[in-house]
Amino acid sequence: FMKAELTAAVTSLGYTEGNKYFKDQYCLEALKDLIRYLRRDDDTIGIRRELGQMKLVQTNLIPILCEYHSDEALFDVALRLLVNLTNPTLLLFNEEMPTDKVERNYYLQHVGHLQSYKPVLASDKFWVVLTDKLKLLLVKEPEDRMEDDKLLTERILILIRNILDIPITPEDEKRTDDDASVHDQVLWSMHLSGMEDVIIYLASNENERHFCMHVMEIISLMLREQNPASLAQTAAQRSVAEKQKDTEELVAMVQKESSEREARYKKMTASRSSIFRGTFCVKDVKSITDKDLIVHRTLTDGKPIDFHQNKTGKRKAKNRMPLPSCNVTRKSTLSIRLMLKEFCLQMLNGAYNSLMHIVKDCLVRLKTQDHDETYYLWAVKFFMEFNRNCGKFRVELVSETMSIGLFHYIQNQVQTYSESITVDKKKAALWSRRLNVALCAYQELLMTLNAMDKYGSESIRNSSRVLKSNVFYVPEYREMCLVLLLNYKENQHSLTYLKDLVETNHIFLKLFEQFAKGNRHLVVQNKSKVPQKRKKSKPKKKKSEEEETPPPIFDEIAVEISSALQEKPSLTDDVVPFDAASDLPMDDQRVIAMGKIVKLLKESKSHLAVALLRACREVWPEGEVFGAPEVGPEDELLLLRELYHTELPIDVAGEEPNAESEEEDADNKETEEEEEEMSTVRRSEKELQFEEFIRRFAHKNVVKSYCHLLRSYSTNTTLTNHCVIKILHRIAFDCKMPAMIFQLSIFKTFQKIMDDPRAKTETTELYKFAIYIMRKFAETAQVNPKIFVELLFWKTAREAAEIEVGYGNVQDPCTRFGWSEEEEDELQRLHQEFRDVQEGGDVVDRIMANLINQTRSRRVIIKKMKEMGLIMDAKSLAKTKRSSKIRPSKEWTEHEVEELRRIFPEVRESSDPLGMLIDRLPVRRAKNRVREKILELGLVEDVKELRKKRPGKSAGSKESNRDESDSEDGRAEPREGPAGLGDSESDESEESDEGESDNEPVSKTKELKTQHRPKQYGRKEGLAWLVECLSETLEDREDGEGDEEAIPIVPLTDISNDAMEDHTFLKFIAKLGLAPPASEQEQFWRIPSTLTSADLR
Repeated sequence: FMKAELTAAVTSLGYTEGNKYFKDQYCLEALKDLIRYLRRDDDTIGIRRELGQMKLVQTNLIPILCEYHSDEALFDVALRLLVNLTNPTLLLFNEEMPTDKVERNYYLQHVGHLQSYKPVLASDKFWVVLTDKLKLLLVKEPEDRMEDDKLLTERILILIRNILDIPITPEDEKRTDDDASVHDQVLWSMHLSGMEDVIIYLASNENERHFCMHVMEIISLMLREQNPASLAQTAAQRSVAEKQKDTEELVAMVQKESSEREARYKKMTASRSSIFRGTFCVKDVKSITDKDLIVHRTLTDGKPIDFHQNKTGKRKAKNRMPLPSCNVTRKSTLSIRLMLKEFCLQMLNGAYNSLMHIVKDCLVRLKTQDHDETYYLWAVKFFMEFNRNCGKFRVELVSETMSIGLFHYIQNQVQTYSESITVDKKKAALWSRRLNVALCAYQELLMTLNAMDKYGSESIRNSSRVLKSNVFYVPEYREMCLVLLLNYKENQHSLTYLKDLVETNHIFLKLFEQFAKGNRHLVVQNKSKVPQKRKKSKPKKKKSEEEETPPPIFDEIAVEISSALQEKPSLTDDVVPFDAASDLPMDDQRVIAMGKIVKLLKESKSHLAVALLRACREVWPEGEVFGAPEVGPEDELLLLRELYHTELPIDVAGEEPNAESEEEDADNKETEEEEEEMSTVRRSEKELQFEEFIRRFAHKNVVKSYCHLLRSYSTNTTLTNHCVIKILHRIAFDCKMPAMIFQLSIFKTFQKIMDDPRAKTETTELYKFAIYIMRKFAETAQVNPKIFVELLFWKTAREAAEIEVGYGNVQDPCTRFGWSEEEEDELQRLHQEFRDVQEGGDVVDRIMANLINQTRSRRVIIKKMKEMGLIMDAKSLAKTKRSSKIRPSKEWTEHEVEELRRIFPEVRESSDPLGMLIDRLPVRRAKNRVREKILELGLVEDVKELRKKRPGKSAGSKESNRDESDSEDGRAEPREGPAGLGDSESDESEESDEGESDNEPVSKTKELKTQHRPKQYGRKEGLAWLVECLSETLEDREDGEGDEEAIPIVPLTDISNDAMEDHTFLKFIAKLGLAPPASEQEQFWRIPSTLTSADLR
């Protein structure tokens, strides 16, 4: 049905007879119907594809615009339809390349339709009509233009943008360089119609600033295929160097073709039939047996043996495949290049500075669409490079984009794009291309700085020196290339981006090295993270104490403010809108400036408040927070009233801070009552040597990125190969770390370089460096035979140094502030000594007073105590009574388990192994917890080995002596019935007494007998296990855990299993009140919830 409607509407437009087009009487209505149909188009863009198959643009729209351009109503509707049909395909799919097969087919189909429109849109008559319409509209004064005139002007500019944005397909056109492509034909039609002059006028006229972004897009699309350096060097006649270069390329191609033809001819004439191939043995290459490998090939086939011919390549996932390069640059015909060169010269001389100023202002004030800053960054790169190569370098032509503010803007954009690649992974390719554009703009700024150093004027060289000092001083500018190299990933960044990054880093290091040589003591800014302690909150003051005198009402000072607004007051030296030397970001300083204005108004200093408001408006124009640039006194008065009644932070408003916010945080987080460590960024100054900065590039990620680019040395430019070898030489020779280059993939690249016939002529630098590295490798292999295994891995700077000087002989610089084992033992001993002392400050104060190394700060000691598990958090250091102890976590940390394994063998033979072990553990735990952990780790086979070893007593009852002797020789008999409960309880009470210790000596024979005592079951041990279970449940009940549910008694050891199988023991625990399994679903006896803490105790 829709196809029939579209066919009827298209046939109602008109027809062509000869070379003239005749419209139908229903032409206007049919065009409006087509616009309405397009509004109902869905995600499959079916209507657009159908109109593209009907060739509506070629057969109807273009003839209507050319023949009936005087009919304003018809021209306007036809123009609207043409703009709609030529919209970019990516825009129709929400700037995302479709992944579905069907949607991808629709996408490619629409792209094909757009490409079929472009040859027809290159018509000279069509461009003359558009140019004449634009001229008629722009001749009018801005105040005389109607709203329809502005819309028509914008539609024509959008149509030009859409035509130029149609994708380029060099493969389909199959055109060589110096040939006119379809895009070149469009540019030539624009040139003949005079459209270039109109664009230059729009770019240079201040009154047409609302069209600045359209003009910027059109210029970027016009020049997107051109190389600015080659375009700037274009002349009416070809230069001698250009002729020589083309001749050399042609000769090389002819020689390559002739050599391939000759090789094919020899192979065909000198070889026998394929069934009579030769059979050869390959020396030093073993087959699957111990014999030499046998190969079958013709005698004339001199290719080396390749074992990878029949292997199938490993398939990579889409998200891990290398990102392809999308840059398309070609060499247009001479006439097109001369025309574009003249256009660029006019742009630089008359419109560049003004256009870039307007565009930058729109970007700052957020008056543009998303990602429009990429056109601005592209223009910075293109025109500044064109200015450097067009013969005579004139810095005044690009003065608008040569400032430290642009360095800051580009650095922010690079950081934003880099973070977006990681966050928005679905659009990582788009963010990567934007990052590449920003990086190229940064590179061109550095290249222009280098050109300014060679300028004849002393003032220009001084300006360059000032800019370089700012760039090298700030760490964000200085380390930007290093950070990007460390974060390079093959699946997120293209090879073109890596090439630009390597060249940018090369020119940066070159400028930095020259600047460092001219300054013996180079002082730069250093950024480091330091901890900051949040102090305990103070009680809030009463409102009557805070405000002795209430501030005046705004209406009372409105008359004074009005008189100040009519004047032009100036600021004093002590009142400034922002502090350039402050570490606070500009957004925070803007809020502080608002607080200063409010404070001045409350102090009845209206003239200073007005002057500060206007100064802040110049400093922060974005967002018009402090008013528009052309704001009047009435609007300023309303703005001051709004600021006066705005609730600002108390410390910002210039008043004394209180602790209200800190108290709210303390209510939400109980730990805020104590000291809390926070990391903040501190900026300081330090003296930096160039060699110290270069050593930061000795990183395995940097080496990996450079070596990845070195693999394509044959297709790289001479400059790119030089940049790669230069940084690798700095790492290997200047930093004395050649072992970082010892990697198998790099050696494979070196092998290709040495086998390349151009190695000793064109790639001499690469050849010499490869020889140097291989010699270093041979020298290292003589003293370190493990170097052949190290070839398989990328190495850090520490690992590279260990390869040369020996493993374990390199001291890590990070250990200068670390803790040795002796210092850790000292800290642990002092903590055990002073943790129970109540006088002389808290435990950290007493440790700091007795520590041997007095350079340790309180923060460092607290951090180390947390790592060792001596304290849980800073709250445990409060100067409180001993009764407020913190219950340790039930989960054992790895450090506690290691300490338990280490200490237990040392105290196992002592008289009280469990008590001494608990005293030496980093975290003090209950005896039953420690005992369970020892059994779980398998450190003992029987729990009786953890009992105290009692020495013989001189006096006592006969039964007691007999029990002790039986305990010593291991022949004790178990007592029957509950009568043994008293011994068990007394024994358990002795074990649970943490303060009791037995210091009397125990004989060696007695200890050996105790170790080798046979395992046997007795009710005494079963009762001891029952007491442990009841004690553990008692602790949980007292802590408020498990009050409403029964606790199962799970036997884990042989003794407990034997006890639970004894009927007498089960009768005994039933009399105690324990509950048997209630049903078949329950397996274990339980401690019911009806037993209170008092009953358990």
